[in-house]
Amino acid sequence: MKKTLLLLLLPLHTIYAQVKSDTIAFTLNKQSNICIKARIDNSDTLTLMFHTSASDITLTREAIKNKITIKLDKTDEVQTWGGMAKSENSEHHTLFINHLVWNDMTVFADDNSGADTDGKFGCDIFKNKIVSVDYDKKRMIVSETLPQKLRGYAKMAMNFDRGSMYIEGTLNTGKVTYKDKFMFHTGYGRSILLDPKIAEKYDMSALKTIESSELRDSFNNVIKIETKEIPEVEIGGKKLKNVPLSIAAQSSSIPMKVFGNDLLKRFNVIFDFQKNEIYLKPNQLWDIAYFRKS
Repeated sequence: MKKTLLLLLLPLHTIYAQVKSDTIAFTLNKQSNICIKARIDNSDTLTLMFHTSASDITLTREAIKNKITIKLDKTDEVQTWGGMAKSENSEHHTLFINHLVWNDMTVFADDNSGADTDGKFGCDIFKNKIVSVDYDKKRMIVSETLPQKLRGYAKMAMNFDRGSMYIEGTLNTGKVTYKDKFMFHTGYGRSILLDPKIAEKYDMSALKTIESSELRDSFNNVIKIETKEIPEVEIGGKKLKNVPLSIAAQSSSIPMKVFGNDLLKRFNVIFDFQKNEIYLKPNQLWDIAYFRKS
């Protein structure tokens, strides 16, 4: 069965409401997306994924048709890996997640979302907060201060470019190493995605091929990918072995240097949005098998 993967970058908008502390339960879908129950205005319960390389709220057209009453009365141009697209949107809505409330939010419409989700929200709603993502206990904690117990966590810089989050990492082919800032992308369900120009420069096309497939962005643009296996990936001083690495068939104006959540879910994460720092610690998912196309 063809997999549909979310790949969308939206413009960064104003943060709307002050957020108090709370603990939020989540699940992981088959694409390794972080799925959280939410409501918008008087909607039915929605399932939204926490997407660290998007901003604002987006809902699929199916969800807008069946689960919520929204009038899409504005149109913005957005950029995806597959190209530019027109995104209809609606302003002045309220988002509810557990006990947290955000007012005056803009909701965007797109075609696709992760499996079994109605859309997504970005990390911009957590401005100036600390957000801990614990995959072992399947919970997200939003707070004002860092946890007191940080033993075992590696602290790294968290950089932002055009609304997307980046951290430093190293790929080792066994012959050459490639060190760079990679997009921290919880909305991408595979492990690593690279631009073909980077793969060619570091001779990664010579790596063992696992499979060929395609992915679709939120507006149904199709990108063909070829997945290899890279011997070693290093993040925060921790080394992961034999990691799938997908190489896109075409370049994009959005840099394709991506760590996806099939890789990132192996770390419990603390996002410090006050200081733009990130803390990573290996968790119980460290040694599980990586995703393979069914």
